Amino acid sequence: MTYLVLNSIFLGALAIISIPVFNQLPWRAIFLATVTLLIITAVFDNVIIGIGIVAYDPELISGIKIGLAPIEDFAYSLAAPLLISLVMQYAKVFKWKR
Repeated sequence: MTYLVLNSIFLGALAIISIPVFNQLPWRAIFLATVTLLIITAVFDNVIIGIGIVAYDPELISGIKIGLAPIEDFAYSLAAPLLISLVMQYAKVFKWKR
């Protein structure tokens, strides 16, 4: 399984579970956090790949890169702000205690 397929499955599942609470999510905050994480990921992933700390099997990546970083590496930056917001929103919906 390639990283792109794995990321697609995870991001797709995240999109599906966001449907019931879509209108209640703080989209401005999600957007700002996502942009910030994408920038940080672009900088630091390129550094750690450039100095050889991390390497990717060319058979498992799509070949699309931003600098040295494969595009698949950015899925985490897309998913994290939405996932955190979803957990917080579902905590409100289901009245989960902290």
